[in-house]
Amino acid sequence: MTELRRRLLEDWPVKVVAVVFAVALWAFVVSEERTDAVFTVPLDLVDRPPGLEVASVGVEAVVVRVEGRHSRLRRLHEEDFRAEVSLKSAQPGRFIARIDTDNVLAPSGVRVIRVTPTEVRAILEAR
Repeated sequence: MTELRRRLLEDWPVKVVAVVFAVALWAFVVSEERTDAVFTVPLDLVDRPPGLEVASVGVEAVVVRVEGRHSRLRRLHEEDFRAEVSLKSAQPGRFIARIDTDNVLAPSGVRVIRVTPTEVRAILEAR
């Protein structure tokens, strides 16, 4: 037993530093664990000019890939996101707009990586 005790106490400052370093590294890796997730988000057409109505739209929802801490992403749902395309400058007829990461409103701590599809097509009619 004294041999084991002697070995444990031998170079104890180095052993303590090693354990502290290992615990700190583990805490850093666990707290910074980032992952990605995919959500299907309804597409909203906003800023419709007066006198125009949407006769048809090519997509009703978009697939959004996001990145964030695993603990944060696991608590989120599709309702926590919002995808919008502005019709502010639209005219009657065919309307095509690009959809990118700027069109998606995401909760804080979450970064939108990609949106699919990358465009929406709609037909607008005068009322």
